[in-house]
Amino acid sequence: MKFINITFGIIQFTLILYILIKEIEKKSPSLFMWGTLFIMFAYPHLQTTILYNYNYPDYIYLEASIFVICFCILYILFRNKHKCSFIEIEKKYEIEADKINNSAFEAICFAIFVISFLIILFGIIRSVGSIWNASWGSVRSIEHDYFSLNSFATRIIITFSGFSLYYFLTNRKKLALFVLALFLLYVLIKKSRADILPILIFIILLVLMKIKHLKPRHFILGAVSIFGIIYIVYSLRAFRWLGTTSNAISNFSWDYINNAVFQSLRNKEGELGLYSYFYYFIYHDNSFTGFNSGATYIRILLTFFPRQLTFGLKPESFDLTMGRAIGMASGGSMHPTLFGDSFGNFWWFGVLLGVLWAFFANFTDRLISCQKYHFFKIMIYFMTAFSFVLIGRGSVYNGFQYSAWGILIIFILKYIYYRTPKIRFRLKKKNDIN
Repeated sequence: MKFINITFGIIQFTLILYILIKEIEKKSPSLFMWGTLFIMFAYPHLQTTILYNYNYPDYIYLEASIFVICFCILYILFRNKHKCSFIEIEKKYEIEADKINNSAFEAICFAIFVISFLIILFGIIRSVGSIWNASWGSVRSIEHDYFSLNSFATRIIITFSGFSLYYFLTNRKKLALFVLALFLLYVLIKKSRADILPILIFIILLVLMKIKHLKPRHFILGAVSIFGIIYIVYSLRAFRWLGTTSNAISNFSWDYINNAVFQSLRNKEGELGLYSYFYYFIYHDNSFTGFNSGATYIRILLTFFPRQLTFGLKPESFDLTMGRAIGMASGGSMHPTLFGDSFGNFWWFGVLLGVLWAFFANFTDRLISCQKYHFFKIMIYFMTAFSFVLIGRGSVYNGFQYSAWGILIIFILKYIYYRTPKIRFRLKKKNDIN
């Protein structure tokens, strides 16, 4: 049985790696979903099968491999083979400025982006008294109703997170650094690991845009990058344990961070331990309240409607349901990678979701490719890359809703600006005078 488990473990690892390589070659934002799945499932699962470090009967690990293999095969079969038309650069990191560059529309979007940061910042100060008193727990406790100002500001920030890359490529490096500094401040105050993603995506894209064809040295670079990403994510986890911003800065030391990171890795805590709850669901055959009901995907269908207005049609977040299933305290959420979430939602029929996510990847590629201006290409790419990371991690609904709201926000602003000639004329005239 061990030989069979190792064989199927290698097959799932190879399939996920194959998909990841193809997505990199396409320059598709979905590469971030498969990169996340490679780090959080493909490698840890293969390691588990080889080291025979089993906490469940042998057949559970085989079934997990079979589920993932079927999911991947369906994804490959329905995935569009065309390359995503993103940004082409030569030796220098520069692109030709298009009509959006320095326009009133760009200025309006950037102003809304910065104001959204200020809304979040003032909301934290009003709640805890000072940014120095902000901790991960206190920030999480701030009310975020679906249509609250804080929630809307967060969506705006993710929607325009691509400003860093856009300004960098249009040779406005100071503005790019300003945007990156805003996200770094955001991380230091909120101490949420997801908030570091816009910075990591920026760095990863600078590397990917230089790659024309994958070579052996790129795989070495990828391995080093994976280790770096894991270290950063676990460092942020350790950093938030230090409490308030004031305590975290005054008590910070690299010895503490390094010890906390390597201890978490040894104990399989945090992100690299989430995949094991997929086994837990298989072992119990989804015999938990709220499972097998497709809750995540019902919520996706009702993304733009708050639960209060759906008369009970929109279920609670499935990550809370999974949290209760594994014995977490009330309000605890669980994200057992996209595979674990798929199994929890639909049991073995969850493999069919490989088709759905292939279609979603096809859609995002086409949406990016059909944009005339670099500005829209970059903004949509960045927000969908952010979403794909969350989806791969297993925070499926949260990841999807950031893309859904972001695309809606961009096209509403685009429609208002380009369909209101009088407003556009006045703004342009004012720009010309200045």
